[in-house]
Amino acid sequence: MESQKRIELEIVHVLFLDIVGYSKLRTNEQRELVDTLNQVVRSSDAFQKSEAAGRLIKIPTGDGMALVFYKSPEQPVECALEIHRALKAHPELRVRMGVHSGPVSAVIDVNERANAAGVGMNIAQRVMDCGDAGHILLSKRVAEDLEQYGDWQTQLHDLGEVEVKHGVRVHVFNLHTEDLGNPEVPEKVRSAKLKEEGAADASARRDEGFWIAVLPFKSANISNELKALADGLSEEIVAGLSRFSYLRVITHGSTQRYADQSPDLRVVGKELGARYVVNGNLRQVGGRLRVAVQLVDTATGAQLWSETYERAFSAEAVFELQDDLVPRIVSTIADMNGVLPRSMGEAVRSKSPEQLSPYEAVLRGFGYFERITPEDLAIARSGLELAVRRAPVYADAWAMLALLCVQEHAQGFNLQADSLTSGLSAARRAVEAAPSNHLAYFSLAQALFFQKEFQSFRNAAERAVALNPMDGNSIAFLGELLTYAGDWERGLALAERAKQLNPNHPGWYWFADFYNSYRQGDYRDALSFALKINLPGHWGAHAVVAAAYGQLGEGDAAGKALRDLLKLRPDFAATVRKDLEKWWNPEYVEHLIDGWRKAGLEIAGDPGMPGPSPAR
Repeated sequence: MESQKRIELEIVHVLFLDIVGYSKLRTNEQRELVDTLNQVVRSSDAFQKSEAAGRLIKIPTGDGMALVFYKSPEQPVECALEIHRALKAHPELRVRMGVHSGPVSAVIDVNERANAAGVGMNIAQRVMDCGDAGHILLSKRVAEDLEQYGDWQTQLHDLGEVEVKHGVRVHVFNLHTEDLGNPEVPEKVRSAKLKEEGAADASARRDEGFWIAVLPFKSANISNELKALADGLSEEIVAGLSRFSYLRVITHGSTQRYADQSPDLRVVGKELGARYVVNGNLRQVGGRLRVAVQLVDTATGAQLWSETYERAFSAEAVFELQDDLVPRIVSTIADMNGVLPRSMGEAVRSKSPEQLSPYEAVLRGFGYFERITPEDLAIARSGLELAVRRAPVYADAWAMLALLCVQEHAQGFNLQADSLTSGLSAARRAVEAAPSNHLAYFSLAQALFFQKEFQSFRNAAERAVALNPMDGNSIAFLGELLTYAGDWERGLALAERAKQLNPNHPGWYWFADFYNSYRQGDYRDALSFALKINLPGHWGAHAVVAAAYGQLGEGDAAGKALRDLLKLRPDFAATVRKDLEKWWNPEYVEHLIDGWRKAGLEIAGDPGMPGPSPAR
């Protein structure tokens, strides 16, 4: 065996590059691309200067090459930029590059040609391997050295540490300018981060609290179609839950270890650091399918929710079944009226505003929407005001604060001056902080509605629905507001869609249907919707029952509903016009007042009425 002659060990600066997808090409295509790449590289000024000075080692690698520079880390980086610029004329050449500075043993190989080996070469290749076509990636050492040379800092973008072959971790930076390099995060880096997220310390999740895991759904049958449906359901439920910015959802990949197990869910919660776990089972008998889903609080072992869905099944309808079931499951669990927000809100209810983290302050806000009382609103708003001071770019906190301010105006609680203006300002801060946050647009739409900026309201409402079509709560309330703004057809369609998403929806989803039937003079139909609302603690529920019974001439029932209303809102007769014109146009308000008048309410401002004197 012939030996190699060692020259010396030096710290050098290595540029590694290769052609992406090279192995999939035909032999003649490989040869043509390598020839073109060689010409491009040799035309680089940095290459030519170093070669002329005798301070450059060129090492072909089959699908690319390594270039070893000696003077400074700027040399391989400038060479990489020059190569990338020249490659714009050769779109068929998809090249990635990596740069590292480190020790290399320079040798003369058996053919009497200069070669190099050592850790510096290995790491340069590992850095390159992290990239996709168009990327120029640098090791942390090179990036730190470059900061000492000219104006490189604005072109360096830290991607963090990535695990590569044999468990080695490299810290990489992406070099790109406005027209050179690839600004996208490399797929390998993105995947590594997701993997690391899935393997994150479960104790850290437990400390943060309220993480949710969706386990792989199980199938009692072994058919490929049913297995595909089971896999698709669990994966898409994770994606659906992740649309809700206020939920902390563990990645789908992190739960795959349980695919062939039937574990104790409390053990799963400890292993993953998940407070909540969703799992499901599929059974098929002939052409019928039964899907059973449950949500468990692993801290207590309590089953918070379960539902069984029965559907017709055929192999051709797998995607249709996913599209049918996933939004229903996700909305029932995740929207503001869902099982998770109720549980999480209740878990932090005993804490004072000062004790709440910004995230917990958002969860505390959910509690208001269960009770709709001025006391709950004041406590929740106080926590959120502290939250946005502590975390001024936290969009969910701004959005929830906006919702509460708008609610204070809409419900007439009068706890602070100009709450609507405060709500609109907070909603805009939420959208500014997170332009793709559906909760931010939900809050903005409400503020614009009560400002009577109806076209802007419609735009924001449609944006909120588009960003999260699985949020039944947002869809229901925005549909209701659209009807009040005169867009009855679109509003009623959204309200109906929300009821389909969550068959166990709260009663207020029927308000839009009531007001539509009442508008049309169909008071018997309006009454049927009013009775479905069934919110004994909400004055509005009693108000619609009283108006419907009043128009129907059923005095005893109307009087009872009116008394229930006045227990909750003793000043209703005095403020009714002022309060309701926030929601409807004056003509519709008078139509409603006519119903209450027939129910026995004496309205302030009526002819012959010097002041409020509500009937009892």
